[in-house]
Amino acid sequence: MNTFKQKGSATVEFAMLLPLLLLLVFTVSEFGVMFYRLNALTKSVDIAARYLSGAEEGYPNTTVHITEAKNLAVNGNTTGSGSAIVPGLTSTEIVITNDTTHEHVKVVATYNANFILLNTLKNLQELFSKGSGSGTTSFMTLNASSVMRFAT
Repeated sequence: MNTFKQKGSATVEFAMLLPLLLLLVFTVSEFGVMFYRLNALTKSVDIAARYLSGAEEGYPNTTVHITEAKNLAVNGNTTGSGSAIVPGLTSTEIVITNDTTHEHVKVVATYNANFILLNTLKNLQELFSKGSGSGTTSFMTLNASSVMRFAT
């Protein structure tokens, strides 16, 4: 067997498989980030609904309770200080509905998730082609909702 003709074949095979391996690694990590954000969004919506269900005097009809619950869902505290639990989440994406006839509160959050790597590559492409790289592409919309009965 002539080993001289086989020199460098492992390097060529590695070069052929490297893009597939990198694609697999980045895809798994990006979806891991998506699942983490969905879990954090779901937990924060549950906490906000639990806060509203135990609000003073039965029903959380005051705007103070609604604002505090939105701050709790976005920032993790009622004051609204600090960074968002899920990056890019704002209180405008939190919808709270009170149903006093059936005695429950519903908190719904909508979050436009995007891939970190794809947006970075897109921004780099725009930076080199036009001179500005500020666009983001939404990949999927993550929805979380929670319904809780009012405390009696």
